[in-house]
Amino acid sequence: MSNKLVDICVNLSDNVFSGKEEIIIDGAIKNGVDKMVLVGNDLESSKKVAQLAEQFNLISTAGYHPHNAKDWHAKSYNELLEIIKLNQVKAVGECGLDFNRNFSTPEIQNTVFLNHIKLAKEAKLPLFVHERDAFHQMHGILKENINDCENIVVHCFTGTKNSLIDYLDLGVHIGLTGWICDDRRGKHLRDFIDIIPDDKLLIETDSPYLSPYISSKKAEITSGMKHLNKPEYLVEVAKDVAKYRNQSYDYVCEITYQNYVNFFGEDK
Repeated sequence: MSNKLVDICVNLSDNVFSGKEEIIIDGAIKNGVDKMVLVGNDLESSKKVAQLAEQFNLISTAGYHPHNAKDWHAKSYNELLEIIKLNQVKAVGECGLDFNRNFSTPEIQNTVFLNHIKLAKEAKLPLFVHERDAFHQMHGILKENINDCENIVVHCFTGTKNSLIDYLDLGVHIGLTGWICDDRRGKHLRDFIDIIPDDKLLIETDSPYLSPYISSKKAEITSGMKHLNKPEYLVEVAKDVAKYRNQSYDYVCEITYQNYVNFFGEDK
């Protein structure tokens, strides 16, 4: 394939991928996804994805997902900073606020998120943000701290048109996932993703989560792990993003690749 595709969120440290990392990456490359960002969600996963990124010539992030904010302790800042200093680590996160299930209390999430913003400022790296059912709090924190951040992506955007407009007014990037392919969950997004400026658009699978619910036959390509979301399915995400933005597939591949280069400062 001539098009270059970049998946900005692959949770390759997830247990379901254990021992299958090379298969997953090979499957992605064979389907045109030759760049991937391996995302950390706590200290150990951040270490693991940094190692995998080095092994497979990819890049990674380091941070505590809001679900794991409860595990943050007095030494976490410096422990995370040591990982962030590695050459292959190109963003701080996944971090943010998730009030949907509150696996960590909102107060702890808020404190830990502010520490990530501080880390990103110290390391001069972009911020990789997760937000679910916490738009107003998240928007307020980002607005107050926007000048301290090199760059920000709100990944896996699934919110409303108004919240998207407010995020875009802050100048952040927006990551779109396989929800756009799913009539049951992401149909509302199709009416307004075209307002995302070309230079703020990124695409992702968030694999192994958020399957785009493509056909079961398609879901058996490469690894045979039926119904499991994989970075190779980014092709389907890109196709639907192009469709609902009234742009060509080639153009979406082109702009999202360039945005990856600009955002992460990476072109390897």
